[in-house]
Amino acid sequence: MPQEKSSLLIIDTNVLIYAVERNLDLAKAVNTLPLSYKPVILDCVRNELIGLAGSVRLAKLALDLSDRFETMKSAGAGDDCIVDTATAHSAAVLTNDRTLARVLGKLKIRTYSLRQGKMIG
Repeated sequence: MPQEKSSLLIIDTNVLIYAVERNLDLAKAVNTLPLSYKPVILDCVRNELIGLAGSVRLAKLALDLSDRFETMKSAGAGDDCIVDTATAHSAAVLTNDRTLARVLGKLKIRTYSLRQGKMIG
């Protein structure tokens, strides 16, 4: 029997910063989800963190946290990059951005958020 391939879970910038700010184990939180996901950080998310690292106190730590996950090539920037990549790869998205979550929901893309240290789907 072939091994079931886990789906991709794209982690957004704001979740990385939230996890650092609240000292959460993001990998452990992802493992509490009911489905098996392979968490990934998109190039555009890393680039956003690099850009924020000079002005946002927690962005440098969030960038360090992102190094613990596999990086995936992506095109574009910001929310469009996440939407396009999630659509192309049938990936779920972990974001605390309600506007992005609404857009993804309209496209029938599964979204999760991280609130009070718990994953919410």
